[in-house]
Amino acid sequence: MKTLNFSFATKLTFDDYVHDHSFALRVIPPDTEAQKILSCSLNISSSVATKQTIDAFGNNVTAGYIQGDHRFLDFEIKGTAEVDSSKHSTFLMPCYLYQSEFTAPDEELKGFYSELKDNCTGKPADRAVYFSDILSDLIEYKKGVTTTATTAAEAFAMRAGVCQDFSHILISLLRMDGIPARYIAGLAFCDGETHSWVEYWTGDHWEGIDPANNCPVNDDYLVISMGRDFRDCAIDRGVMFGRYTQQLQLVRSVLA
Repeated sequence: MKTLNFSFATKLTFDDYVHDHSFALRVIPPDTEAQKILSCSLNISSSVATKQTIDAFGNNVTAGYIQGDHRFLDFEIKGTAEVDSSKHSTFLMPCYLYQSEFTAPDEELKGFYSELKDNCTGKPADRAVYFSDILSDLIEYKKGVTTTATTAAEAFAMRAGVCQDFSHILISLLRMDGIPARYIAGLAFCDGETHSWVEYWTGDHWEGIDPANNCPVNDDYLVISMGRDFRDCAIDRGVMFGRYTQQLQLVRSVLA
């Protein structure tokens, strides 16, 4: 078990003024079997009333609304957590067995799985490690070649991507293999931004693996959200009115 102090700050900058902005933030880490949140504060730059809810995947959601014109939305969390990766969740949702928007394989990815599936026998843990090892050798960790909208099939075709892409490809392979798998977004010592990794179903509990670093998840990881893929775990989602054409997101995190 380890005690972690964490902070996470995001600055959304719009290229023109927006208004009537409804947003939903998934930034407050949940209490789970493996982590207990001892303290956590959320600060939003605009003084706005918010409502706390929990979504279908167990994620904390902070919903708010900004009516007037603005070009920024800043928010920051700070807190302390106790993490014990030897403890595991034993609740399985059937949806984690089925491919989702970002993990659905194309013919190339299906063919790749067909070539691999008989090369490893054993328990789900053995197969998850095997697939992760293969991806570590095949996929180049490279920033700037993919976006948050890139699918597993697209990243696999490029043979490059970041942690989100490694996670989506591994989840796709595991689900094709009949192993339920879920996407985890959070903080880790290996990154100065947000990070993502995978949890797979062993048959009686969830186990974590980090395909971008090809290693098991330990007490140096803090879960912020979980879901079928990135879309379920997006830190900020919203709708607004205005003439903006894009937004820039700056993120920094500290885990100590």
